[in-house]
Amino acid sequence: MKLKLASLTLLSVALIATACSNNDNSTTQSSRTIENSKKSTVTEKRSSVASNQVQSSVNKIKLSQQEAIDKFHNQFNNKKIHSIDLKLEGSQYIYEIEGFDTTHKYSTEINAETGHASSVHSEKLEHDDQDDQQELNLNGVISRDEASTIAEEHAKGTSREWNLEQEHGKTYWNVEVGERYHSSEVKIDAHSKKVISVENDD
Repeated sequence: MKLKLASLTLLSVALIATACSNNDNSTTQSSRTIENSKKSTVTEKRSSVASNQVQSSVNKIKLSQQEAIDKFHNQFNNKKIHSIDLKLEGSQYIYEIEGFDTTHKYSTEINAETGHASSVHSEKLEHDDQDDQQELNLNGVISRDEASTIAEEHAKGTSREWNLEQEHGKTYWNVEVGERYHSSEVKIDAHSKKVISVENDD
């Protein structure tokens, strides 16, 4: 009889220990689920804030591309333009325009909101660089807004940086499209509107 009671006691203890263990595991899993959910929410909030900041900065772009070009020519009269960038620096968009002539290359950075030229630079053109300098053909190119629309049809996210350049006799828009921590670069023929490539940065 005593043996049976001892066996029952040990069985009860084992069952209680198992129940407690299962309860602990359940509690741990529940805690992990809550923690992961919190992390996901924080990530989404940060992503949303970053996206809103970019959109807010885009809305501050007051200077048109042509106005930026005119300011470049005010600094460097009759120089040929090689490329135009519109990039985000901090919370402000900056035009960076590069140009050249037969002896020198030139660059200037212009605040896209205020129109202020913050950097003006020129340097002698090296002999090896002369063949790489091609004048940007701006006749009939699609606008930045149209390039953005095309880019966003081929990549997820919002257009946030732009580059207009001349390559092998053709003019191309390179548009960076971003969503959360993912970005893509869409290359578009600036005359035919044809998408040349989409490069994803995972």
